[in-house]
Amino acid sequence: MLFRDRCDGTRVLGQHALNALMPYMMRGRNESAVYYEKEINIENSLAYLKSLKKMQEAKEDQDRFSLFGLIITAALRAMALYPQLNRFVHRRALYQRKHLAFSFIVKQEFDVDAPEVNAKIFLEPGDSFSTVSEKISVAILNARQNGEGDGERFANIFHKIPGGKALIMGIYRFLEQFNIAPWSLIRMDPLYSSIYFANLGSIGLNAPYHHLYEWGTTSIFIVIGKLFSKELWHGNVRTRQRYIDLRMTLDERIADGFLFAEAASALYKMLSNPSLLELPLAELKQAIR
Repeated sequence: MLFRDRCDGTRVLGQHALNALMPYMMRGRNESAVYYEKEINIENSLAYLKSLKKMQEAKEDQDRFSLFGLIITAALRAMALYPQLNRFVHRRALYQRKHLAFSFIVKQEFDVDAPEVNAKIFLEPGDSFSTVSEKISVAILNARQNGEGDGERFANIFHKIPGGKALIMGIYRFLEQFNIAPWSLIRMDPLYSSIYFANLGSIGLNAPYHHLYEWGTTSIFIVIGKLFSKELWHGNVRTRQRYIDLRMTLDERIADGFLFAEAASALYKMLSNPSLLELPLAELKQAIR
């Protein structure tokens, strides 16, 4: 590598020897992948969304708030509380990402033949649910109106040139090898993200485990499954509660298992009690302990 740091990441130094050896022992993301599943009761989240929508006068403001946005906001807060999650391994070195970016797929229409478009949003650690929801809405609207994101638009140019795909990918890999890939390329690529989300629940599908992409720097993939209900008993009282499955794939080289467990627990607590998302980060850290 020509340069130690990158436009999108700063080299992490001073690691424990065993942690520093892990990228040499496990060279790829899928070789280093660990899988985690969490079944989350979302009754409180749905009630929270309903109360927010009642307070909005305009229908477009009501439509902006969604369970998907709430999950992304909770993931953002978890990553802000545990910044080690926002890391990636590149060529045997560990990097701390310089930004928070989440990517997800947008189906242009709810039809089998409709194309899928990548969307990528940039967030700040203290962004509110309202701010996150607004950014998601804008990204979805742009994807559906334009039929392609920045990454697809860039790829389509070279797709039309004979040998263009091999040329651009060869140049891209060469620049990446020396840590000199420009921000203009990395900014638009959805696989250079803190987390990649697949909201399969929005099209009525269960959540599978997803592989990590070797291309790019995304170290976490989260799949959201469809809503389902379970019958629960509290003494002699029977109730039905609504749940979703989250299935996560993580590159274990970026952090230890204890930190992953703590962050997953924080995510669960925030979705079980979404009013926690209204707290400043310092107060949130105390509240979830």
